Amino acid sequence: MSLGMGMGFGGVPSAHTDVLSASPEDVPSKLRLVEEIKSRGRACVGCKNYPDAASLYTKGIEVLSSITDDESAKKEAAILYSNRSLVLLQMGKVSEALESADSACENDPTYVKAHWRRGQACNALGNTADALASFERALSLEPANKALKREVEAAKAKKEQEEKLLAAAKEAKEAEAEADIAEPPKLVSPAKKEAAKANTTKPTSSAKSSNKNSVKEDEDTDLFTSSDHVRGYKIRSDGKKTSFFDREISEESKQLIGDIAPKRIDPNAPTEDNAPKPLPVTEGTSAWNKAGTWEERDVTSWAKETLEAALLTSEYILPEGSPSPGARATVSKVSKFEGHASYATVRGKKRYIYEFAFTLDWVLTLGDDHTKTCHGKVTFPDVDGTVELGDGYDIVDYHVDGSSPAGTGPLLQRFIRDGGLRESIHNKIDDWVRLLRATY
Repeated sequence: MSLGMGMGFGGVPSAHTDVLSASPEDVPSKLRLVEEIKSRGRACVGCKNYPDAASLYTKGIEVLSSITDDESAKKEAAILYSNRSLVLLQMGKVSEALESADSACENDPTYVKAHWRRGQACNALGNTADALASFERALSLEPANKALKREVEAAKAKKEQEEKLLAAAKEAKEAEAEADIAEPPKLVSPAKKEAAKANTTKPTSSAKSSNKNSVKEDEDTDLFTSSDHVRGYKIRSDGKKTSFFDREISEESKQLIGDIAPKRIDPNAPTEDNAPKPLPVTEGTSAWNKAGTWEERDVTSWAKETLEAALLTSEYILPEGSPSPGARATVSKVSKFEGHASYATVRGKKRYIYEFAFTLDWVLTLGDDHTKTCHGKVTFPDVDGTVELGDGYDIVDYHVDGSSPAGTGPLLQRFIRDGGLRESIHNKIDDWVRLLRATY
């Protein structure tokens, strides 16, 4: 899948000609172009402009493919392939969506959304077994993802139902075959065939005459008379015949409609009430935008400040019965914070567009004296509007510092990586999304 110079998806001219026709030479320029493409792609997905989103993601993939021997470029390409799979699926191009998902998995086998998108494409193609395998692979990479658990459960139920239907169809076919064997077709002897032919004779003259009279009678009954209905016509309540499609309005309907006869306009009548009034301006749009068409406002600065503050309040206390009850897990720092947030007003309706990636430094304080601590980092690569509230967010690059006490690995996996503090972080992000929608 490739694009012509400055052309959009399917060879249609695009509003994003500036980036689609760009040809950066050095690696930093290429990476800057990819970031711009991702930002525009998010906006297009947010307003459901899937063809332009597909064009942008395809351009980004082409740019990244020119950066060889770079693992980070492959991971970025996996994200773009995954995003393109999403928009192609929305456009009904299911086979192409599967190809993009396969490429995403190939570029980064550890990227959860790549396997997720592959499962969705397989589902759309009716390949439930492959869909289940992809969802299970994604869930193995992120066991705490509630949305993936639902996908796996739904795919298992669908596969079980399909197997039952196939078994029932097989049994019905076998029963039909057994019935055919039990009751072979009856054979007709040559003598009976000759007798059947002898009974098939030509109609007599009297029969022909009868048929003619019958036709004549049928024709007579179709005459257009003043009292009978004729096909395609009907009789009105006043006794007149009219077309079948003529609609007769009842007196009750006439009263409801009222007087609709044309009326003369008095040129001397006051024009104050008839004067054109200014259209109301929707809150959040410019005064010149009377039609209420697309208008976007950047709120990235506010979003970064409030989201970082929310993340730093994430906290989890290990419960009684856990290996270290009372231990406290917190987020100590937010770093590598990148992304964009805006909201667009489209015909009076608001759409919220955001996508962030960040790395969190976490601390788990152990022991009654709080002297033992575990440290580490975890990255959230895709905090965006495609994630439903309550479904959780993907993580990558989970890391435990070497200075952490020995033997704490299973404890950290359970209460930092897979649950506990991670669930607290998910809740803080969801609360921030609600704040964004309430504020703007």
